[in-house]
Amino acid sequence: MTPKTEERILHILFFVFGFGIMAWVPRFPEVKANLGLSNGAFGTLLTTGSIGAFLGLLTVGHIVHKVGVFKVSIASTLLLYGTFAAVVHVKSPLYFALCNVVIAFAVTAQHVAFNTQAFEVQEKAGSHIITSSAGYWSSGALVTAGVSGLMVGKVGLALHIDIIAILSTTVTIYLLLKLNPVLVKANTHPETDYKVKDIFTSFYIDWPASLGIAAVLSMEFAVGDWATIFTKERLGIDTGLSAAPYIFFTFFIIVGRLKIHTLLGKNSVVRLSRISVFASGAIFILLISIATHLPVSAKWVSFALFVLAFSVAGLGTSFVAPNFSRAAVRRSPNPSSVVVGQFGVMNNLIGTVFKWVIAGAIALTGSVALAFMIPAVLMIVSGYFTYVMDETKPSRTK
Repeated sequence: MTPKTEERILHILFFVFGFGIMAWVPRFPEVKANLGLSNGAFGTLLTTGSIGAFLGLLTVGHIVHKVGVFKVSIASTLLLYGTFAAVVHVKSPLYFALCNVVIAFAVTAQHVAFNTQAFEVQEKAGSHIITSSAGYWSSGALVTAGVSGLMVGKVGLALHIDIIAILSTTVTIYLLLKLNPVLVKANTHPETDYKVKDIFTSFYIDWPASLGIAAVLSMEFAVGDWATIFTKERLGIDTGLSAAPYIFFTFFIIVGRLKIHTLLGKNSVVRLSRISVFASGAIFILLISIATHLPVSAKWVSFALFVLAFSVAGLGTSFVAPNFSRAAVRRSPNPSSVVVGQFGVMNNLIGTVFKWVIAGAIALTGSVALAFMIPAVLMIVSGYFTYVMDETKPSRTK
């Protein structure tokens, strides 16, 4: 298998991963109706997924190192889509919470396994596979939102999820079987094996890379949580158009991740990342400030400025987060499979703090527009940490 073929199959694998795991998100209202819960209660139940994600990030990297990418990928695929097919039939909040923990764990396991392979391919090929793979994942997630929208009213919830689960499982396993000869194998060196206690004793924190990626991703989290509410409540835009900022933000993330290699010929990744977050953060603040001070009669101008601001933010942050991940793997003394999990733990913890700060600002001021200044400033601050991307600096011994 040539490196180009391996890269192409890996990209398809990431696309299917994004497509599959996002399939049930647009159908949350139906899932919530099955459980007979209010919005608040359902939202609280969804947070149980963080338990599964945390356990997965803490342990799966070590499991991948011990048994290899193939076994973890196959097991997590069957666990994930099998639980998807079951969760839509659940009527009990307790069983739903348990399913949600399992789903989050399985998603994390796939994330760690697939990214471990992506880092391996990147090391062999020397290209920016991590960034482009993230772009294909985002493309799959965006496509599944459209597919779910088209299937609303056409088929029932259970059939919709069954179709997506069967399709995603079949394609994923087929691709894994094709890649199996080149997938990262189980560790064969006893002296570098990991025991249960090593999950904690070998935990390596790369503070600059962790703070940098959490600061960049704060905009992505804020857009996902608040962009639609922001547009609908601030301008009174109807439900369909209120999703436009999020759609444009995601679209330009995809564009940036897939096309960044065309800009790296004349620019170092450090310089390009630093300029990108500084410029996009400043432009975002300027556009949002102008849009929020326009009169009500100019609401469509404000709407256009909001969409433009989120588009700039999406493009500006698109390739920076994957490059922080790449730097973390290079700088850590642990294998890439372990680093992906440990780095994810820190990203989740710091990212949660940033989410609380943004939500707290909204609660105190009542202004979503003002709260969006926080992730914009964090984007700019993340530029300070881009020095960790400098590949001329020696990496730590694995």
